[in-house]
Formats: sequence, C-alpha cells, structure tokens
Amino acid sequence: MRRHIIQRSISIGVAIAGSGATVLGQPRGVTGYEAISIPPLAGDVSTSMVAIDEFGRMVGESRGVFVAGCVWIDGQLVPLPLPPGSESVYVSGISPTSGVLVGYSRVNSVIRGVAWVIGTGIFVLDNLPGGSSACSAATANDLGQMVGSCSFPNRSSLWPRLDSPVDLGTLGGRGLEYALDINELGEIVGTSENGFGVPRPYLWRAGQMIDIGGEPYDVTAYGWGINNLGETVGYAVTRRTAFYWFDGRVIDLPDPYPCGSALSKARAINDGGLIVGEALGQDCFRLVPTIWEREAGFQPHLLGEYMPRQPELDLQQALDINDAGQIAAFGELPNGDGRGYLVTPYLFEMSDPVPGRAGTMNTITITGLLPNQRVLLAYGMCEGAQKIRPTCPGGTLLIRDPRTSPIVLADANGVATITINVPPSARGRTIRLQAIAPFECQISHTVTWTFE
Repeated sequence: MRRHIIQRSISIGVAIAGSGATVLGQPRGVTGYEAISIPPLAGDVSTSMVAIDEFGRMVGESRGVFVAGCVWIDGQLVPLPLPPGSESVYVSGISPTSGVLVGYSRVNSVIRGVAWVIGTGIFVLDNLPGGSSACSAATANDLGQMVGSCSFPNRSSLWPRLDSPVDLGTLGGRGLEYALDINELGEIVGTSENGFGVPRPYLWRAGQMIDIGGEPYDVTAYGWGINNLGETVGYAVTRRTAFYWFDGRVIDLPDPYPCGSALSKARAINDGGLIVGEALGQDCFRLVPTIWEREAGFQPHLLGEYMPRQPELDLQQALDINDAGQIAAFGELPNGDGRGYLVTPYLFEMSDPVPGRAGTMNTITITGLLPNQRVLLAYGMCEGAQKIRPTCPGGTLLIRDPRTSPIVLADANGVATITINVPPSARGRTIRLQAIAPFECQISHTVTWTFE
C-alpha cells in the first residue's frame, strides 16, 4: 500500500528451497539500519508504532494508566483528539502521503470507526446498514478509501471518501471477516471464512473477493499486506509460515536458519518487493524482525544483523515498511516497557569527528560514496525524522532542525572529507551528526558525539 503504480509486470525470483537457507548479505543497496526510539507521552510508560507513511510519519499508541492514540511526526509524539463523548481512541493505519489516519474510538461498550485528517479534522465513520455496529478502520489509501471491519454480523468493510461503508462480502462463511490493507488501485487484502468455516486470505478486486490461500482449502491463513502491484503477503497458520501471493501463485517464504520447524509471519510489502515480518532467529526459539527480498529470490535477512551500532536493542516485530525502506518496528527496553521504533536504512559510513574536541577544527571521513558524489554534513542536538528535501522519499534525515556544512565531492575511491570548526560553546554538549548525499536522497548512519 504505497505510491500509485499501475505497472504489474514484475520479476519473481525462485524461492530458496528447503529450510536450510542462510543469510547471505544485507538487502541490495543497503549498508545497515539504524533505529530511533519513540518515547511515550508524559506520564506514560510504553509506546507501539504500527504503521508508517512515505514521509516517515508513524501511528500507534502511548500507554500508561490509559491508552492514547498518537501520531509521530517531525520527531514529536502527538496525541490524537477524541471524538465527542469518546473515552479512548486506537489508531491502526495511515495513508501513504495524504495524512489520513484511521482507527476506532470507544464509548462504554460502543466502538465506532474514526478517521483523522491532518490539517482538517476528525470524522466518525458510519456503521454498515442492516444492524452491523462496532466498526473499526484498519488503514487508508491516498484516494480517501478506508478499510476495516464491522461486527454483528462480522463483515469486511470499505469506506469510500468518508461515505457510507460498503460490505465486501465473504468467501462463503459467516464468521471471522476483516479487511487489513488497501492499495492505490482500490484492491483490498484481508481474511474471510470460507464455506468450511476456515479463515482464508482474500484479495478483493473489482467487486470480487478471491481466495488467495492456494490449495488445500482447509489451510487456515490470514492476508495482511498488499502493494500497488497487487502483491500480497500474510501468514499460513497450518503451515506456520509467512507466504507471498501474486497472480495466482503462492510462495511460502524461506526461513533464515534451519530450525527444523517453520514459524514466520509476513506483515507488509512495499512496491520494491521488500517484505517485513518475523521469523525464528539463530537460537530457533524466538521470533525476530525479518526482511525478505523478492528480487533476491525471497532471500531472508534478520534485521538485527544489520544494526551493528545498536546491539543492545531488543526488536521483536517489524510491522510496516514504506518505499524508502523505513520500517515501523516494536521492541522492549531492559525493564520490559514496550517501545515503538523507526528503523531507517543507510547507504554509506561516517567516522567519528577527529579530534572530537570543541574550540578547534574537526574532520569527518565518509566512505562508500560514488566517485565525485556530492555530500554534506547535517548536525543538531535532537532526533528527528524529516525529508532531506521536498522531492526526497521518506523521512530519512534523523536530526531535527539541523545545521549543514558546505557540500564536498567524494574522490575517485568514493571517500569524502568534511572539516568543520566546532566552537568552544559546544564543549560538553552532545551533538548528532549525519552525512547526506542530498541529490540522491541518501544518508549515512548517525554519530552521537559529546565534544570535550
């Protein structure tokens, strides 16, 4: 569910056979990943971020005594307003670029679907006609179409541009029904019970609900994510494995390690064919965030193996991914408090400042660039998540309100040297630094440095 692309011709690599696949290298074009923690609102203890848009904005919750639906924007966690009379709100999705947030509110035992439009206001969604109530919205596209579910009876639902909802139908059953994702073509993925009472993943296209779980039809499976090419991903419970579906073909995604038994879940897929979810790690006991790469034959990559500067992080889930490759993830602190994370890929390396002292000139070396590539240094005191420039995808700059150095050119070996004068007033201050190739919208990891 990302940018509007109508080209459907894609190359599907051959899946890695068997359960003995091993991690060969990071996803192509990526040197590593860096995570930013999303702290809770004042007085709360934990956060969770469940979806991300193309600007790096994320939605989720801040939890304490109560639960607050929130949006994380420009490095700030902002609580969402309550509809009149509501006691609490839960937010579950965000459109790719248009700033539509969706979820539901609760008043006593009554649940109503809610949409927030950044800069416009808050809207309570209608229930399905015919007695359905307790509606909740899961996500939205940039056309203003929202999907989710209503209960009593259970139905997958589509709200077109805040209008009355549309019943998407069923696969023949009368139980579990919900829609979880929608792309810019209005194609929807979700789960519906078939005539045998088995939950099955579906693709809803042109008014028709299609079972995409493959044979046999008694395999319990759930559809979770779709991109603008019509590729879908989900989780086959009976086979205990993540799956990929496109154009009638179902592929079980390979395991990172030969654990003897499969257990993996695929939650989202971007237009570049990167899939995120969880799989068993090297200990064959614990699920860890995982990336599968379609263009590499669905090669799995354990996210934590490409975060060498943050080995202490306990990331547990990868929940969404945008076209810039940024991931909405969830983990825990050592004390057990939950945290939402923005995980961002970087493409080249940057050294610490030398000599690392205030009141003198400091040199920073950047490697892994292309010959003659232009690069600059951004620096500031606060974490952020904003676009490098208006035409750059993703919120790749990880410093809020930065200052920048003049642009320099990399040499023939792809190495650039930036020299900055660090004033005496910076002594004892902790500064975040990040190298940026602004014309290619590429970044390095960040360096956090306290100047002597």
